[in-house]
Amino acid sequence: MAAEKMRVLIVEDDAGVAMLVGRAVEELGCGATIAGNCAQAQERIRERRPDLILLDNALPDMQAAEFLDLLEEQDLAAPFIVTTGHGNEDFAVQMMKRGAIDYLVKDVDFLDKLIPTITRAVEQIKTRRRLREAEGSLQQYKVEMEAIVEAAADGIVTFDGAGHIVTANSALCEMYGYSFNEIAGKHIGSLFPNEEGVTVFPLPGKAGTGEVRKQLQAPREFIATRADGSPFDAEVTMNDVAGSSRRLYLAVIRDISEKKRIERQLLHDAFHDKLTGLPNRALAMNRINHALARRDHHAGHRCAVMFVDLDRFKMVNDTMGHAAGDAMLVEVASRLQEVMRPSDTIARLGGDEFAVVLEDIVDMRNAIHVAERVLKSLEEDVNVRGTPLKTNASLGIALSQDDTDDGEELLRRADIAMYRAKEKGRGRFEIFDIEMHSSTVMMMRLETDLRRAIGSTEITLHYQPVVDLEKRVVAGFEALVRWNRPGEGLVSPAKFVPLAEETGLICDLGRQVLHMACKQNREWKDRIGDFTTISVNLSAYQLQREDVVSLVRDVLKDTGMPTASLKLELTEGAFIDYAKGEMTALDELKKMGVGLAIDDFGTGYSSFGYLGKLPIETIKLDRSFIMGLPQDHDHIAISTAILAMAKAMKLNVIAEGIEHTGQLKFLYDNGCRWAQGYLFSRPVPAEQAEDLLFSTIEMNI
Repeated sequence: MAAEKMRVLIVEDDAGVAMLVGRAVEELGCGATIAGNCAQAQERIRERRPDLILLDNALPDMQAAEFLDLLEEQDLAAPFIVTTGHGNEDFAVQMMKRGAIDYLVKDVDFLDKLIPTITRAVEQIKTRRRLREAEGSLQQYKVEMEAIVEAAADGIVTFDGAGHIVTANSALCEMYGYSFNEIAGKHIGSLFPNEEGVTVFPLPGKAGTGEVRKQLQAPREFIATRADGSPFDAEVTMNDVAGSSRRLYLAVIRDISEKKRIERQLLHDAFHDKLTGLPNRALAMNRINHALARRDHHAGHRCAVMFVDLDRFKMVNDTMGHAAGDAMLVEVASRLQEVMRPSDTIARLGGDEFAVVLEDIVDMRNAIHVAERVLKSLEEDVNVRGTPLKTNASLGIALSQDDTDDGEELLRRADIAMYRAKEKGRGRFEIFDIEMHSSTVMMMRLETDLRRAIGSTEITLHYQPVVDLEKRVVAGFEALVRWNRPGEGLVSPAKFVPLAEETGLICDLGRQVLHMACKQNREWKDRIGDFTTISVNLSAYQLQREDVVSLVRDVLKDTGMPTASLKLELTEGAFIDYAKGEMTALDELKKMGVGLAIDDFGTGYSSFGYLGKLPIETIKLDRSFIMGLPQDHDHIAISTAILAMAKAMKLNVIAEGIEHTGQLKFLYDNGCRWAQGYLFSRPVPAEQAEDLLFSTIEMNI
C-alpha cells in the first residue's frame, strides 16, 4: 500500500499567497490544506492532525506566538515553519527557540526559498519519525533486557570490600568465557578494562559517598574482553548489596553488543545512502563545511565541490524500470569511488545526483583533473542486466573563495555550473563564475514572475493574420502569446515559453491562451456577425501531461465557438510521437473537427514518408526556407518540393515569415494559397486585428 501523503496545513490570511504556497506544497507530493485564520486552523488540526504547519506570523485573530501557546495547551502542537512579511532577527530567534523548523520572510525571494525549505522540513520530519521508531525499538530492547535481568539472564557478580569476586552467575561466566572456578576469588578489576593494572572504573568500596556513589549506580558502558581475547560491548551498574551480613557489592553486567550495533547502523544509515552505501547529503554538507573550516585555519588550504548529474538517466528508468536504474547508479557510484583521491568524499545527493568534496587542492587545475577522470570513468558502457548502456554526466565545479563560508552556497554554485554544462551539450564540465549566479538568479525571478502572471491580465494575445492569396482577404489569425511584465514591458515569447515548458507551467499557460483566443473569436462574431478561423499553438508537453481533448471540448463549449473555427498548431516532434502510437488524442481532435497543422515544417524531424499517416490538414512552411527566395537555389528547391508534395497529398500550405513581394510572388506562382508575415501585418492586439477582419489585402503579384 502506498505511503500516505505528508499533510501540510497552510495558515495564511492572504488568499493569493496561500494559493501559491499550496501549489508549491502539492508539487512536492504533499497534501495541502489552507486556513485563513487561527480559528479555522484549530478546526483543521482537530479534524486531521497535520504533519507540518506553515504559519503566518500576523493573522487576523492572533499572532503566531499566541497561537502556538494555544496549540500547546490543547495538545495540538505540530512541527511548524513561520512565515512573516518583515524580517526580524529577534522574532526569528524567538520562533526557533519555540521549536520552529525554519523561518521565512515573504520577500521577493520567498517563493524561491519556499520549496527547498519545505523539502528540508519534510525530510527532517521523516528523519525524526525514523529516529523515534528507532528509539522506540531501542527502548523496547531496554525493557526486554531489564526483564532478562530479573530472570538472571544478565551477568551478575558480587565482590567484597577488597574487590575479590564472591559469586558469579552462569550468564556472566558464559559472557566472558570463564568457568566460575577460574574467576572466583579474582579481583573484580579483571572483568573491566584497566590501564597499567589499575581498573578504569572506581569501585564502590573506594568511592566514598554522595555524588560519586550516585554516579557509580548509573549504567556505564565499556569494552570488555573475553577469555579468548575477543572484545564485546558491555554495560555495568554497581551498588551495595543491602541486608548482607558483610560488606558486599554487586555488579550487573550486560552484553550490549547488539544495541551498539543497531546504534552504529542507525548512525551509519542517517549519514549514508542506502542504495550505494555512499555518504548522503547530510554527511556531504558536513564534509564541505569541515573543508571550509580547515581552509580558514590553514593558510594555503583550498577546497572545491563538484556536482555530478547523469545525463538522460530518466530514460533508463522509463524504458527499463527503476531496478535497472538502481543497478546503473550502483555501478556509477563504484566507478566514481575508483577515481577519487583518498582525501576526497563522493556522496549521493539523491536520484542521479552526486557530489564530490575535494580537499587539499592547490588551485582549479586539481579539480579539473578529477573532473576529467570522472568523465573518463563513464566512457565505458554500463552493463545493466546483460544490456550495455551508454552513460555520461554533466559536471559543475565550484572552488572555495574568500567570500564562500557556507557549504550550501558552495554546493549551490557547483549545481549552477552543472546546469550550464547541460546547456552546453552534456557530457562535460563547467566551472562556476559569478556571471552564472546572476543568470540563474534572473531566471529564477523570471520563473517566479511568470508563475504569478499566468492567469492574470499580464498574459495577452497578439494576432497575426493568415491571408488567402486567391481571395486576397484575411482568412483567419494565429494567436500569439505575449507577456506584459511589470516594469519591463512585453517579454519575448522566445524568452519565457521555453521556461514555461521546462517548468511545466506551459499547461496552465496553454489553457489560458486557448480560452482567451476562443473567447476573442466569440466577441468578434458577436460584433461582426461571423466566426473567423483562430490558430493556437499547442505544446507537445501539454499533449503528454493533460487531457487535451477534454480541454478543447470544454473551452469550445464555454466560449460557444464552433469546432471548425479552431486550428491547433504543433511542432513536428509531437507528430513523431503520434507516429509511434503515443498521441492518440490527435485522432480524437480530428474527429471533433478541429484542424491540425504542423508548425515550422522542415526544421525538426522532417520526413515526407510519414506525412500521409498523420491526421493533419495543413503544414506551415518555415520562414527559414523562405528567407532566400527567390534567389537561393537551395531554398527554391526545398520550397517547390514541399509545395508539390503538399498538393499531391491534398494538404494546405501556409508560408510563414513573408517579408517582401518577391517571396510572395514566387510562392504564389508555385501554388501556395495561404501566407502570413510582416509584408501583410505584424502580430497586433485584438483591437487592430479586428480592423483587418475580412478586409481586402492589396498585393502586387
